[in-house]
Amino acid sequence: MTAVLILALSFVRTALRERTSLFWFCLFPLMLLALLGGIFGRLERGELELVVGLVDLDQGPLGRELAKILEDPRWALRLHAFPPGTTQVERVVHAQKAVEKGELHAVLLIPEDFSSHLLGGVGDPGVVQIFYRRGEAASSLAASLLEGVVEEFGRALLYQRGRLPNPLPMNTELVGGESRTVRYTEFVLPGVVLMALFVLGLFSVPEAVVLAKEKGILRRYFATPLSSGQYLAGVTLGMALLGATQVLAVWALGRFGFDVRLPLLRPLSVAFLFLAFATALALGLLVSAVSRDYARAMAWANLLNLPLQFLGGLYFPVTSLPGPLRVLMGVNPLIHLAEGWRASLGLSTSAFPLWLNVLVPVAWLLGSVLLAAQRITLLEGR
Repeated sequence: MTAVLILALSFVRTALRERTSLFWFCLFPLMLLALLGGIFGRLERGELELVVGLVDLDQGPLGRELAKILEDPRWALRLHAFPPGTTQVERVVHAQKAVEKGELHAVLLIPEDFSSHLLGGVGDPGVVQIFYRRGEAASSLAASLLEGVVEEFGRALLYQRGRLPNPLPMNTELVGGESRTVRYTEFVLPGVVLMALFVLGLFSVPEAVVLAKEKGILRRYFATPLSSGQYLAGVTLGMALLGATQVLAVWALGRFGFDVRLPLLRPLSVAFLFLAFATALALGLLVSAVSRDYARAMAWANLLNLPLQFLGGLYFPVTSLPGPLRVLMGVNPLIHLAEGWRASLGLSTSAFPLWLNVLVPVAWLLGSVLLAAQRITLLEGR
């Protein structure tokens, strides 16, 4: 037991001394949580302001009514103030250039004679135009909100002109889900923890097995009374200590940096954490078993890492993916670990039953261990 503990502490010290390991295993999860929580947390709190321009070439009552709806606080839009003394045509040019440069998120253009055509019922009222910047999420969001403004205006106009006997009936009702709104930082923190444990197991096991074997470290270890079982136990204990440090560090940043209060010590929550750690170790062992050298081990680890992470729902919900990707998602252990763990924390209702959230990771764990046991040649320096 003493040899296992000494080996575990040696593994932890080595990981913390090496800059690459220190960054990826310790600092990167904290940086990722800080980045995602900072950006999307601002959007949730309404601190990410969407600035839009309104160019009213109509100057009639309906144009003013549309502008009035746009100023409603529920749209969370701030109107851009154009330079004083500019004509409406100059404002069109200014607005389009501002959107192209990213100075405005979107622009709403009300055409000429908009009011007279609609009120008089004669002629074409023209097209209400929306300009926004291609490939920019905030600009697309602003354009969608402006479309909502125009639709709201259209419904109000139909009601005022007697085309609708009453305003459109609408009822908003909560069905299912959780009793409170889950903030993005609460959603993403378990995902960052799972990412940290997954990367730890997937990349550290090949380093402790394949790289150590290549460099002759295992041969020197097994020249002592240390057995292969003790070596693997020491490496596993060392990774468990490092994993526990990762979990506590991410939890502390969430608690004190973003006021995320998660009950980590619930029995089911702890069980999912252990299952995630064991699954990651098993995958790392499988990568070590199928790799002849460390370079190939890293190639296999990277091949598994990104697809499983980004189809695992760690950072964003992925339940609306198209059919083929949903099939891949259904056999991905990370999506089941994430869904099951969040449900155990009371953050969300899982898209899968509890038994499936346990069965899929256990199947990966057992399958990886069985395949690795048939192929791995760790040991005793062979």
